Amino acid sequence: MNATQGSFVTFEMFHPGPVLGDRHSNRDVEMAEADTLPEDESSTEKSPASEHLIIAVDFGTTFSSVAYTTVNKDSAKDPPRLVGIKCISNYPDNRHVSNNHGQESSREDVPTELWYNLAALKDGRPCASHTSSTHGISTGDSENDSEPDGEYTDDDDRGHYPLLWGFGVQKHLRKMDIPKDGTTRLTCFKLMLDKERSQTAKGRDEILPVFKKLKKRKVIRDVEDLIRDYLKQLFLHTKAELQGLKLLKDNTTIELVLSVPAVWPSKACRIMQSAMLEAVRLSGLGTWTNNTLDNLFIISEPEAAAACVLAEDNNDIYESETIVIIDAGGGTIDAVTYKVTETRPLRLSAEIVPSGTQVCGASYINKRYEKLLLDRLRDETYLEKNGKTIKSIVEAKVIDFENGEKRRINTVKERFGLERVYIDDLEGDKAKRFTPNRLSISRGEMREVFEDSLKGAADLLTEQLELAKATEHAVQKVILIGGFGQSPSLRARLGAVLASERNSLGHEIKLLTPQVPSTVVARGAVFRALDKTNGPERITSCSYGFLRTEPFEPTQIPAHSKVKCHIDKSDGEKYVDKTINWLIQKDDILLHHMEFEPIVVKHTFPAVASKLICIEEVYVSDKKHESHYRKSHAVNKGAEFAGNIEADMTFLKDNGLIQLQPPSMYSTFSGRKDPPEHWSVEFQLVMVVDGRNLHYEARWPVPREDDQFPQDQTVQIKGQFSIAAAFQPGTS
Repeated sequence: MNATQGSFVTFEMFHPGPVLGDRHSNRDVEMAEADTLPEDESSTEKSPASEHLIIAVDFGTTFSSVAYTTVNKDSAKDPPRLVGIKCISNYPDNRHVSNNHGQESSREDVPTELWYNLAALKDGRPCASHTSSTHGISTGDSENDSEPDGEYTDDDDRGHYPLLWGFGVQKHLRKMDIPKDGTTRLTCFKLMLDKERSQTAKGRDEILPVFKKLKKRKVIRDVEDLIRDYLKQLFLHTKAELQGLKLLKDNTTIELVLSVPAVWPSKACRIMQSAMLEAVRLSGLGTWTNNTLDNLFIISEPEAAAACVLAEDNNDIYESETIVIIDAGGGTIDAVTYKVTETRPLRLSAEIVPSGTQVCGASYINKRYEKLLLDRLRDETYLEKNGKTIKSIVEAKVIDFENGEKRRINTVKERFGLERVYIDDLEGDKAKRFTPNRLSISRGEMREVFEDSLKGAADLLTEQLELAKATEHAVQKVILIGGFGQSPSLRARLGAVLASERNSLGHEIKLLTPQVPSTVVARGAVFRALDKTNGPERITSCSYGFLRTEPFEPTQIPAHSKVKCHIDKSDGEKYVDKTINWLIQKDDILLHHMEFEPIVVKHTFPAVASKLICIEEVYVSDKKHESHYRKSHAVNKGAEFAGNIEADMTFLKDNGLIQLQPPSMYSTFSGRKDPPEHWSVEFQLVMVVDGRNLHYEARWPVPREDDQFPQDQTVQIKGQFSIAAAFQPGTS
């Protein structure tokens, strides 16, 4: 079955092979026969990998980038080197630009933009029937093919809908004479994941009208779909580039690295992780185990950037130094202050003062530039002809500004040159500072376009420096990263702030800028993934548990004392359904490998059942919870579906391994004349932590202490999902 949208896991279903005889084995648990595994899994095991490919994604608010490196047997033990880390380029529709030497170069970052053409969508995307999955289902039906709530019937159809991404959106905007009614351009949708910070509310509000329109037309269900649609295109291009470089071979294993903001809560990381894994599946990029991506590594954007800066110049960052990292992106500018705990490899402490955010990134410079041009041209209605409008003309000029003059000028200087804006058919007007086909912008106007963003960044830096002084931390270095970080205007403004500042020891504070700010996070993420030692302690920020149907025991389990039980129709006994048994609690320390005490579960079926299908579900939460309460109880507020497995145990009946059972002495059917018999299936449900993955398995048979000839226990079905988002970024 396919991945459940919005969940963190896919499950595989297979029928077990011949049941082993009554003989003892030294093996604890065996998988059901290997030839039932998907081809890609069994083939991966048979051919040992000669090369390992690490791919890191920096999904930015306005621009994204992908970096990669290869590791073979000979280089695996060598110290990490930045020189071997490359970036994906040659993005579709990117206009190559010439450098100072007249050589053409291709951008290594790509706009984080989408464009859905609603005019080409008659009825929107088809949605599946909204049938929720339920736990503890013991179904005797011959088929069980209902889809989880809200899942689209065919993910592959998504690629056939009219969709532009990256530079393709900007190329379309340059076509001033093309009607754009019925189209929806989406920018800065990464902010939709940052719901807990009030500072980003304005940015989210600006996206909502388009977001709601797409939801209404059933083009998307939630923000995860937007991220998945974008990342799918990014990964398809990445895959094509790597194939062109002959780096993707049959025996190449792939490790994916995701960088996330330091200020994101674990839920935002989980949503991002889920969208990324689904995009990887749809694009065919990645190494899969148990039908899901294996051991995803997550790193914080500031730590990745700092690792890259240190690798570029080994003499610039020292142990015990205090550093401020300014991440100047398109939507927000974030500032975080750390203590350097190690330099070989670089490791940072937790934040030593509260982090700060300003919603004044580079995209707001574009908005002010757009407003300036709209105001200047609002009366030039004669320009609106042949399909062109004032708005479409200005939109095209904003794209030119974004990729040109905005990246070059320094508005902090007293004097700086400005290019006149070419407007086809613009009539000369001296009072308006128009010449034929040209519009002049003054230095004062351009300073106003930049000022709010520069001031926001400067205020943010000053705030971090003051907080550090107040806590007696002497800041030695400020590292400027992010796409906006390559702006000469921003570098000059922050440099001016530091020129007038001294740390608590009276020393100067140095501004460090990476050689290529737009890809510093992606390159640093790969560099960090090459050496995961000495990372944060493996403390989970999430709780995980199984959804269960438990025997009704009000005198022994307090959670059962005030609930109404239900009578099972098959065995007539009393149960409390849809409770959650939490095996992992938030703030638990998880070893790299640990197996939790198995839970014995029982599923009952009427005697006439032809199939014995058992469904088990896993739930996740950002809180701590007591076990045995129903999912709907207030105690379990915040619990969310994480994944499920579906075990076909019909073979037990067909092979005579279980027999029809009469009602027990506790059954409400007991004492009746001709009481109904039923099928009873028992197996162990086991949760296993394996690195940054969580396995959960159905094992049969249940070991009995009085068994003289115990059977080998086999794993009848196994689910897996990544729990990387549950750990502090950088956890190995």
